[in-house]
Amino acid sequence: MIDRRHLLGTGLALAAAPGVLLARERPARIFMILFRGPTAVERGFKDYFKTHGIEAEFIERDVALDVSKVPALVAEARALKADLIYTWGTPVTLAVVGKEKGVNPERHVTDIPVIFTMVASPEGSGLVSSRQSSGRNLTGTCHVVPLEQQISALRAYRPFERVAVIFNPAEPNSVLNVKELRAAATRIGFTLVERAVPLDGEGKPQPAALPGIVEELARQKVQVLYIGPDSFVAANRQVVTETALAQRLPSFSATEILLREGKALFGLVSGYENVGRLTAFKAAQILEQKTAPRQIPIETLARFSYLVNMSVAAELDQYPPLKVINFAEVIR
Repeated sequence: MIDRRHLLGTGLALAAAPGVLLARERPARIFMILFRGPTAVERGFKDYFKTHGIEAEFIERDVALDVSKVPALVAEARALKADLIYTWGTPVTLAVVGKEKGVNPERHVTDIPVIFTMVASPEGSGLVSSRQSSGRNLTGTCHVVPLEQQISALRAYRPFERVAVIFNPAEPNSVLNVKELRAAATRIGFTLVERAVPLDGEGKPQPAALPGIVEELARQKVQVLYIGPDSFVAANRQVVTETALAQRLPSFSATEILLREGKALFGLVSGYENVGRLTAFKAAQILEQKTAPRQIPIETLARFSYLVNMSVAAELDQYPPLKVINFAEVIR
């Protein structure tokens, strides 16, 4: 759960200091570039504006997993005189603003404030060198729980020696996550079985390959399937988690959607709506207080949620231990 004292306290401070707010002829225009359609993140983002009485116009566009659509959308955002561009996920954000050390002003946005969300590792992806300041017209939020805490959560549920991971090799955040998981396996002492989703001739991952990969991993006698911050796998959450369940292979998810809308067994996650509210809090600083994005640190939530899908636990006959039940949120 989000630390509401931080958000609400700051939100009230904004409302109580009208002297710092600038009058606006029209509501702020926020151009939202989504990666795989609307999510609960956008619901939380918009709810923050409504709750705090901040007028805004939200213009949503979806690239449907195809970042080649981004340049046309950036052109549209400029034509509409957007006050802020909202980007969802690492691929979209990189396409909009570029890497910190590879910005091309002819191709990347530098003149409009950009706020990103659902970026697993802004440093690892090359977006920024420091979360304290992007050094440019950019800020945002991260959603992934630190890997060490994820592994602690996984081990709290059950012992393990063999862990499998499926990932899209075309997603920089996924590749980085697997690299970190590989290092953790060496450091902690478990076997990591990696499977990259094959790419087609255009460099796009092939969804049809997913059931076979999961079935092959089950034959490898892995004890748990780790699903990291991978947008492609999340978009195909039903086939991945349902195939795993059919193979009696429990799934641990680093993102909420595979538990709420899939058949993952458990996970330590940031709630999507709360991530959206944190992102909106930062957007309000840009739009209402006229704070430069480079002055706003990039953050993740202060508190996380341990989720357990009890219907999946019953089907697998792998119920959580009492120590987990005492602090977990149970999904029926």
